[in-house]
Amino acid sequence: MTSIAYAQAKRVENLHLTRERDRRRGRELATFLAAGLPIACAFFVYAAFHVETVRVGYMRQARARVAAELTEENRRLKADLALASSPERVSQLAAKKKLVPPRPGQIQYVEGPLPGGAPR
Repeated sequence: MTSIAYAQAKRVENLHLTRERDRRRGRELATFLAAGLPIACAFFVYAAFHVETVRVGYMRQARARVAAELTEENRRLKADLALASSPERVSQLAAKKKLVPPRPGQIQYVEGPLPGGAPR
C-alpha cells in the first residue's frame, strides 16, 4: 500500500505585526530624489530642445529646397517668356497666320479707366 500525505493550508494572520519605518533610509531616498530630479529635468529639457532644433532644421532644409526649385522654375519661365515674346517669333507667327499690320484708322484709342477700375 502507498501512503498518501495530505497537507492542509492554514492562513496565518499577522494583524498585530507591523514593520517599523527606517527613517534613515527615507532620508536617503529623499536626498537622492532631491539631487536627481533637477538633473533629470535638465536632461529632458535638453532633449526637448535638441528634438525641436532637429525638426526646425529639417523644415528649413525642405523650404530651402522648395525655394531653389521655385527660383529655377521662375528662371525657366522668364526664359520661355522672352523666347515666346521675341519680335522675330511674333512676326513669324503673324506671317504664318497671314496677319498684316493695321492700316491707319483701324486703331482706336479709348480714354478713361480700364474695366475693373484700373487707370490707363
